[in-house]
Amino acid sequence: MKRSLVVALALATAMPVISLPVMADAQVLTGRGAPRRAAPPRPALSEAEENRLYEAEDQVFEIDSQLADIQAAGEAAGGLTEAQQAEINALTRRRADAQRTIDRLEAKRNR
Repeated sequence: MKRSLVVALALATAMPVISLPVMADAQVLTGRGAPRRAAPPRPALSEAEENRLYEAEDQVFEIDSQLADIQAAGEAAGGLTEAQQAEINALTRRRADAQRTIDRLEAKRNR
């Protein structure tokens, strides 16, 4: 028993404890102390693009109110006439065009 204890102790002290750095440690420690870069500034809309955006937003608001008025008049009359339906279709197309302009300019502003 004494002999096996001495052998185990001798083996334990004879083997040095080796700690090898892992690649993940090196990757994590690489950026330590480095200055942080600021995010690049967002591209601002030009004055003409901002004006176009505001005009398109106003146009969408105006078209929505016109559509609501036509639909309310149609409901009061018991149904939409063909002229009212044609006007709703035209207004819907204009609204879609204005909304595409808004979406495109807001996407540019938010990049």
